[in-house]
Parts: sequence; C-alpha cells; structure tokens
Amino acid sequence: MNKKLFAAILGVALLLPFAAQAEGTYVKLGVGQSEYTDLSTDGLAIPDFKPTGVQLGVGISLDKTWDVEAGYIHFGKDDMSIIGDGGSGNLSLQTQAIYVAGIGNYAFTDSFSAFGKLGIAAHHSKANGSATIGTETFTDSESQTKVRALIGAGLAYQFTKEIAGLVDYTYYGKVSDGDFKVSLLSVGLRYNF
Repeated sequence: MNKKLFAAILGVALLLPFAAQAEGTYVKLGVGQSEYTDLSTDGLAIPDFKPTGVQLGVGISLDKTWDVEAGYIHFGKDDMSIIGDGGSGNLSLQTQAIYVAGIGNYAFTDSFSAFGKLGIAAHHSKANGSATIGTETFTDSESQTKVRALIGAGLAYQFTKEIAGLVDYTYYGKVSDGDFKVSLLSVGLRYNF
C-alpha cells in the first residue's frame, strides 16, 4: 500500500476517537473520477488522464451554514503511451494533496442541501517519462510541490441523523509549473458525530 495513503488513513483513524467527543464534527470518504487536463510535453498534446481518485476528510460544523474541513486526496495514477511522427514514449503521472477549506451550506429541505467550498491545497505531483526517437531512448523524472486555491460545489442528502450521501465537484487548477490542471468529481459518505 502507498505509504502516504496509509499515513492519511492512519491519521484519520487516530482522530476519530477525538472527533467523536466533539459535537458537530464529521468524517467523509469520497471516490470518483479525477481529470488531468491540458497535458503537453515539448509541444506534443497528450490526451486527458482520467484515473480514479480518493478523498478522506475531517470537518467541524460551526453552525448550520458553515463548516471547516481538512483532508487528503489522491488523484490517482495513470500510465499512457504516446506515439508521434518522430517516435514514441510512455508517461506516468500522479498527484496527491492535503487541503483546508471553508464550506457554506444551503438547505433546501431537512434532508437535501447544496454546498460550496473555497480553500487551499498543497499538491505533490510526480511524473516519469521515457521516449524513443529513432534508436535513442530518453528518460526523465520530475516532482513538484505547489500550493494552490481550490473551489468546489456539491449536493448532500441526509439519510439519517449521522449519515449523509455526497456528490462533490472540486477544481484545483494548475498544480505544477506546467499547464496541466486537476479536478475531482466524487460520490461519497459523510458520518456526523
């Protein structure tokens, strides 16, 4: 198992007993489709990556309208083959992030609500690539850490007092010095203590 994912899961597990003592706290888990867009290398456009992403979060409800949330996201890893006029290559890309966000809630009914969020995320992206041009093969590896704003919106349905279902779209923008951007559309569950 990925060491960073294991550390995030362990961190959430260790926080659960403390969160259970504080009224208004919650934990959430979301799974969905990440999207890496505007990928290019040396002027060669690369099709969008759409791997499976996972999100873990812990939050506190300040009142019925406002929440504060922190969490971890693994946007997934994807591998791709690229074929061009002069050669071919392979690209592997993954991004992870930790984030803090303020969330505003608007209730349509007692069970159904919408939310918007605004915050910051620290992203760590890693890319590995190789290319073969003629008889020569080139390899390269790069990793970057960047802090960027995030913005998102979603819908929540409260099944019981403790459990809610979520649909969440969050846009993270450019997460490296390159032009590529990342977003995550997820479905998940939130457990309110």
